Amino acid sequence: MFLLFNLLLTLLLALGVAVLAGQNLTSWTVQFLLWRSVELPLGLLIAAAIGLGLLSVGLKSLLWPKRNFFLLARQLQERLQQLEGQELPPA
Repeated sequence: MFLLFNLLLTLLLALGVAVLAGQNLTSWTVQFLLWRSVELPLGLLIAAAIGLGLLSVGLKSLLWPKRNFFLLARQLQERLQQLEGQELPPA
């Protein structure tokens, strides 16, 4: 169910970016330090920025060790229940 929700949310975001890119056709130039781009439509710049952001998040998930925090939380809860069930050692 969670995977379907993520897929629908991603498709909705992609549709929104496509509509935004199609409606913003004014030309802009990007200047960064000494580099200056040719004139590009604003929608294309926004779509490129979102694409680079998604790409960087995707690369992060490939390079960073996978951590499933829900699984870790469940394991810690089970361990806590085990410890609560044990008798305390005499002081």
